[in-house]
Amino acid sequence: MEPEKIHVIWISGQACTGCTVSFLNATHPSLVDILTGFIPQAAGITLDYHQTIMLPWGEEALKAVEAAEKGELEPFVLVVEGAVPDEDKAGEGYWCAIGEEEGRPITFSERLKKLADKAVAVVAAGTCSSFGGIPHGKPNPTGAMGMMDFLGRDWRSKAGIPIINVPGCPVHGEHLAEVLAHAVLAVRGYLPLPELDEWHRPKYIFGQTVHDNCPRAGLYSDGKTSHAFGEPYCMGLLGCKGPISHCDAPKRGFIEGVGGCTAIGGICIGCTEPEFPDEPYGPFLKKAPATFFIAEKIRGIIAGLDAVWHRFEEKLVGRKL
Repeated sequence: MEPEKIHVIWISGQACTGCTVSFLNATHPSLVDILTGFIPQAAGITLDYHQTIMLPWGEEALKAVEAAEKGELEPFVLVVEGAVPDEDKAGEGYWCAIGEEEGRPITFSERLKKLADKAVAVVAAGTCSSFGGIPHGKPNPTGAMGMMDFLGRDWRSKAGIPIINVPGCPVHGEHLAEVLAHAVLAVRGYLPLPELDEWHRPKYIFGQTVHDNCPRAGLYSDGKTSHAFGEPYCMGLLGCKGPISHCDAPKRGFIEGVGGCTAIGGICIGCTEPEFPDEPYGPFLKKAPATFFIAEKIRGIIAGLDAVWHRFEEKLVGRKL
C-alpha cells in the first residue's frame, strides 16, 4: 500500500539561505532521495513550499502555505530556516514578511505561529532558527530569537513532538536530511523520535564535542599544538572552540565525507551552540576557556596513572602465579 503523503512546508525568516544551499549538497540521503522515495518507509514526501527552489511564484506559490494554515494540507512537517525577529521592535514597519493579505504584509512570525499550530513536527534548520544565530548576536537590534524562545521550550506539535533543532552555520546538509527522514519515520510509527539533548539537538549527532571527534585530538593528548595556521597539530592555542562545541563534522566530513572545519585546517568557531556568535565563542580567534584544558589534562594524568597501575598489578599477579 502506498504510504500516506507527508507534506513539507519550508519557510525562511532572518536567514542568508546558506542552510538551503547546504541541504542541497546532502548526499546520504540527498534531497532527490527524499523526494523520490529512495527510502521506502520515508516515501511520499512532497516539498510543497520553499521560496528558493520551488517553481511557482507570487500568489500561486503561497497557496500551499495558506492551505497548511487552514489545516487543509495534512499531515505536514514545518521546516524553519532563519531567526525569528521580534516584530514589536519594528515600530511602524516590519522586519520580515511572507506575502500579504488585502495589501497588509503578513509577518514571518505571524505565519510561523499559524503553521506551527497545525504541523505534526517542527524542525529548525540551522543555528539561526535553532537559537537565533548571527542575527541575535549583540546588540541584536531586531530582537532575533530561535524557535524555542519563540514557541517555548515545552512546546509540542499536534502529534506531541517537541521542536527538533539541527544547528550549524550553515547546517550540515546530511544532518538535516537524516533528521527530516527520521521525523517522517517517527510520524509514521516506524522509529521512535531521536533522543534530544537539553537544547533539543539529536544526541546521535551532537552528543560529543568537536574535540572528541577531531582527528587532531590525539596530537593534543601527546602535547603537540599548533602555534600558526598550517601546522598539523591541535589548534587550541589558535582559538579553536572544539572543546566546548558539539558536532561530528570533523569525523564524518561535510560533503561526501570530505571537510569538517578542524579536519581541513580551520578552527571550530562553535556555530552549533546556543550562545554563538557571542562569548565564549566570539571573538572567533579568542582562546576557549582554560578550565577545559586544565580539567582534560588532570583526567589524562589520572587515566595514565590508572593504566600504569593496572599493568603493574598484572605483573604482580603473574609473579604470584
